Amino acid sequence: MANSSLPGRPGNLTADQEVKLQELWTATMRVFGISAPERLEDAGGDTEDSRPSTPSLGVKKKKRHNVFSRKHHDNEDDGKPADQDDKYGQSKEFQQILASANPEDLRRAFWDMAKHDHPDGLLLRFLRARKWDVHNALVMLIATMKWRLSDMRVDDDIMKKGESGALADSESSNAAVKREGNDFLAQLRLGKSFLHGTDKAGRPICFVRVRLHRQGEQTEASLERYTVYVIETARLVLARPVDTAAILFDMTGFSMANMVRTRTHRWGRNFTKDAGLHPSQIYD
Repeated sequence: MANSSLPGRPGNLTADQEVKLQELWTATMRVFGISAPERLEDAGGDTEDSRPSTPSLGVKKKKRHNVFSRKHHDNEDDGKPADQDDKYGQSKEFQQILASANPEDLRRAFWDMAKHDHPDGLLLRFLRARKWDVHNALVMLIATMKWRLSDMRVDDDIMKKGESGALADSESSNAAVKREGNDFLAQLRLGKSFLHGTDKAGRPICFVRVRLHRQGEQTEASLERYTVYVIETARLVLARPVDTAAILFDMTGFSMANMVRTRTHRWGRNFTKDAGLHPSQIYD
């Protein structure tokens, strides 16, 4: 199926999905310290009578409270506890980020994350991943930006430095830094995973040759760094309307020595299954 015909993408939204997208943009801008205009005509000068009957970007104070309160949930009448759907424990982290993070840093992290993605398409990933629940999508978005900005430093370290940065690290006088650099380069040189070609849907294919992984040969930190590097590189080769990549595990020659039973395995599984860090990138 061509991605242009898939639902929930830019240009293929229902009226309700359009409203959800506008609500998420409004909530996101508030997190960034930017107030949404009270009326759409503020930007274009349209009158009340000539303005299209689309929902206002302005949100009443009560609405703002609901968007940022953990008590709010689109299914608040279903009798479930507010945090029951918080599978990845992001709600508490969300409140902590709002209390401590610099809004400008979050805004910068968002646009660094967007890269060449359609901005609407990026927010729609989070809405789809959270079943169009605006609050839960916002929680996931902010947690993702914090992870990218502070935990992994995806854009200002891993992707900015790339292979040349790992080469420089491999020549460092610091033993730990040198080990990380050598481990990263070793995985690249092995061809443990690589991007090659596209599938019938036009998605770039990431091949993972499982037999080349041996537990303990690289540190968990270098495995995480390498995994992020490969997936972020896959994002850069996406060509619209394609917005996902495919991953193919080559199990040829696989043995028990290639089994991974570490937190890196769980982390990588969560990442690629759109769970807690970046949605709808692999296997949409």
